[in-house]
Amino acid sequence: MIDKFGRNINYLRVSLTENCNLRCVYCMPEEVKFEKDYVNDYLSFEDYKFFIKAMSEIGITKVRFTGGEPLLYPRISELIRFTKEECNIHDIGISTNGIGLYEIVRSLKSSGLSSVNISLNSLKEYKYKTVTRGGQLKEVLKSINEAIRIGLKVKINCVAIDGFNDDELNDFMDMTRFSSIDVRFIELMPIGEAKKIYTRGYLNIREILDNMDGIHKIGREINSTSTYYKLEKSKGRIGVISPISCSFCNDCNRIRLTAKGRIKLCLHSEEEIDIRNYSQKPLIFRETMKEIILQKPQRHRLIENRSSESMSCMYQIGG
Repeated sequence: MIDKFGRNINYLRVSLTENCNLRCVYCMPEEVKFEKDYVNDYLSFEDYKFFIKAMSEIGITKVRFTGGEPLLYPRISELIRFTKEECNIHDIGISTNGIGLYEIVRSLKSSGLSSVNISLNSLKEYKYKTVTRGGQLKEVLKSINEAIRIGLKVKINCVAIDGFNDDELNDFMDMTRFSSIDVRFIELMPIGEAKKIYTRGYLNIREILDNMDGIHKIGREINSTSTYYKLEKSKGRIGVISPISCSFCNDCNRIRLTAKGRIKLCLHSEEEIDIRNYSQKPLIFRETMKEIILQKPQRHRLIENRSSESMSCMYQIGG
């Protein structure tokens, strides 16, 4: 699918649920409650299969399952297998907090999972428990080690927050010395809950790394959200995702299907297009999606939208 700016849109992020087993302070309000075992009241398993299959037929070649927490979706392994075997998509990832991943990661890989992005914002137990409001660091580290061991491509996503984990940047970077993983620092963005801590918590990570000794800049791969760096003699890479200080809109190739059955053409936009009525209508849906893609904006309006009270929290948009 080609948008009106000539970008090839071939990457679909699929949110399976808004629910999560953590309540990270920059993501989900502590008071948000879901019914026990809630997953999704908007899209059925058959709906997900239909949309992924239909989009694979019009140009999607990469799929990443997100949430909320995608591991809460009981049929995630089955959906991954369908995406690979029935849709002929081989670049399949998940974005997860890692809680519960250890127990099922081997099954997910055998179903077709090729990569995993794991959120980890502190390597200190007390800090991790605080920022996640109750998470267990040892569970996440166990999941990371197992994912590496079985040969998945692993990326660690760390939201950099001044006054919280800025003293751990070197510890995170050291993880790349001995394993072929990517540790990516994500710029704090003024979205949802993060707006409450943005002013005092924002760190310009690119500026910090550019002035560090013993590290060299690799650059940014096309369609990547990350600018990469490498420590001397390290096996892995250090990435920086900085949509504010360094936009990657010019070659953005992604769209998002939210857990409510809506297409988001830009992560940082409030605009969503409901596509539930097109489920199981392949001809109409494929033609409609081609028209929808033409509405993808040229760039985000994150800076302009900082003061917006309506900007969704990350768990609602499958970030």
